[in-house]
Amino acid sequence: MKILITGGYGYVGSKLVLALKEHDVQIYDMPQDIRNAKELEEAIKGKDVVYHLAALAELVYTDAHPQETFEVNVIGTNNIARICAENNVFLQFVSTSCIYGNPLETPSIEDSLINPSDTYAMSKAAGEYTVKMWGLAKGLKYNILRFGTVYGPGISKTMRNDMCIQKFLNAAIYHETMKVTGSGDQNRNFIHIDDLVRALVILLGKEICCKTINLTGKESISVNDIAKLAIEFGAKDIKYVTDRKDDFINQEVDISNAKELLGWEPQITFREGFKKFYQWLAS
Repeated sequence: MKILITGGYGYVGSKLVLALKEHDVQIYDMPQDIRNAKELEEAIKGKDVVYHLAALAELVYTDAHPQETFEVNVIGTNNIARICAENNVFLQFVSTSCIYGNPLETPSIEDSLINPSDTYAMSKAAGEYTVKMWGLAKGLKYNILRFGTVYGPGISKTMRNDMCIQKFLNAAIYHETMKVTGSGDQNRNFIHIDDLVRALVILLGKEICCKTINLTGKESISVNDIAKLAIEFGAKDIKYVTDRKDDFINQEVDISNAKELLGWEPQITFREGFKKFYQWLAS
């Protein structure tokens, strides 16, 4: 298949490129810009599928730059959805399970009410509606994929080192103190990158269209849980600091839809994935 991956040099995208090596894969990433509609159209024309992973995703940055976040995550997504619709290209749009925020319904299933609390999650919610709009108006074929919080070895040890797991593992490696924002009770459905990429590959072989699918881990893990594990691996201790203003506490995401539609569920337990990630970072 002829596949375009936006954000193909990024954390998840780069591993997806490797997993799809038997296909004809093209990468669209910086310095290319998804806000450049002409450039995008040249890249998308003739493709069978677009995996749209390119986005501004670092929470501190997106909160500080809402206009740029809107332009990249919403207008850029609109460009991709429109061009895919006009050229009959299937769009796999990457969203986030963080759009559930502090959940209004538990567990969070795909048709649950959403409650995003940060700039990034709000931009992804807007992106979802933009994709659905082109599906409704012009017959765009798409799926919406709500990722859990991703962790695990990328193709470089510098990728996503802003994430708490990697920070805590680095603290374990260097026997340092970990900083935990707020109470540390914030919990997420972490998903190992290898499990996630496996799901994205499975999608190619399925005739699934216009579905929203949660792709998260089965375990709900708190920041305190991660910090305690890191102490087992060598981190010194925990220092609690001020809450992040737009953080949320509870997350319990249901993946029954992914099991039914894809025949997929995570295979790597959090403890196993954490240990392997530590070994990789320490090597």
